[in-house]
Amino acid sequence: MEEKKLSFFNKIRKSIFDFDSYQELAAEGISRTIIYIVLLILIFGSIISASYTVKFLQIIDEAKTYIENEISEITYEDYKLSVNFNNGESVAKIDANNLLANKVIINTQDLEEEQINEYTNEIKNEKNGILILKDKIILKTAFSSNTMEYSYETISQTYNINNVSKTEAINILSSNEMKVFTVTFFITILIYMFVIYFSNILVDILLLAILAYIVTSLAGLRLKYSAIYNIASYSLTLPIFLNIIYIVANIFTGFNIKYFQVMYSAVASIYIITAILMIKSDIIKKQLELNKIIEEQEKVRQELKQKEEERKEKEEQERREKEREKQKRKKEKEEKDENKEDSLKEPEGNNA
Repeated sequence: MEEKKLSFFNKIRKSIFDFDSYQELAAEGISRTIIYIVLLILIFGSIISASYTVKFLQIIDEAKTYIENEISEITYEDYKLSVNFNNGESVAKIDANNLLANKVIINTQDLEEEQINEYTNEIKNEKNGILILKDKIILKTAFSSNTMEYSYETISQTYNINNVSKTEAINILSSNEMKVFTVTFFITILIYMFVIYFSNILVDILLLAILAYIVTSLAGLRLKYSAIYNIASYSLTLPIFLNIIYIVANIFTGFNIKYFQVMYSAVASIYIITAILMIKSDIIKKQLELNKIIEEQEKVRQELKQKEEERKEKEEQERREKEREKQKRKKEKEEKDENKEDSLKEPEGNNA
């Protein structure tokens, strides 16, 4: 009989809420487990990418509002940018604390190198930072401790940008090209998240499989390596969904858990240990049931043996009874025949 295959959503439900099902999940083929993990990562990447995209759109709206309300004039010609603020200041320092930057500094005046270095060091102290100058833009990202510098000349030649005014800047942020860029942004983040998270998940599965092997050895279980791999993989289901919730909350609220990675690993480890102990308990339970079945079979065998012996003994008794009856009839017949012969001999004697 062909084994019924579990659906993807049934696997999610069972791997989170039903420890008893891990024995069934451990028997899955490795290829099906890999497909399950890939689908989980696609869900993870899609939700996180969508969250980043929504946040990006919010930032675009904030940028448009800032340009409309705080900037009086924007001029971009001959690879030179000029920004004038409504308050008459020459520099603006914005504590954005959003997806793109924690701090944005705008100063398009002619600056000394010392002043530029001071601004650069200021954004270096942030997780993400943007410094907008007259002839270039300097970026600091969370992925590197160093800054990246892009000249407006390079940007203009790459994207064919020649002249930009305040109105044009607002129109660019509201244009169809920005919608296309948003879709591109989503796809780029999705691919990036999938590649990075898939590699991280493989490392997590390897480490958890080592833990599972140690636990099975201590528990006295002998499981196939494929079963250990499957248990390690399915134990990550809840941590992955918790990670989704945490990252989404972090994107939109800045909520941060210092030791989330420790909790992530701890949850997976608890699932592995519990699942293996449940499998051990189930095996012991089945062994006890098997022993009871063997005992009952032995009792039935003994009873059948006893009944067979009783039947044979009864048959032997009946055979002996028949034999005795036969002997008795034979003896009676012999006596009868002797008596008959004697009765025939008496007249002859009288005649003589």
